[in-house]
Amino acid sequence: MILEYVLVLSAFLFSIIIFGVVTSQNLIQALIFLELLFDAVNLNFVTFSFFYSRN
Repeated sequence: MILEYVLVLSAFLFSIIIFGVVTSQNLIQALIFLELLFDAVNLNFVTFSFFYSRN
């Protein structure tokens, strides 16, 4: 049950961050959004590793 919530949160963050990367006009701002994108992907990795280690 918690898995679905975290995946929805990660997908929501991913879509907002992709929009930020596409619409940013500054290179530094685009790199910051890219770093946040990696954080959203890492949230997926941690969630799946926690989920599969419990089973």
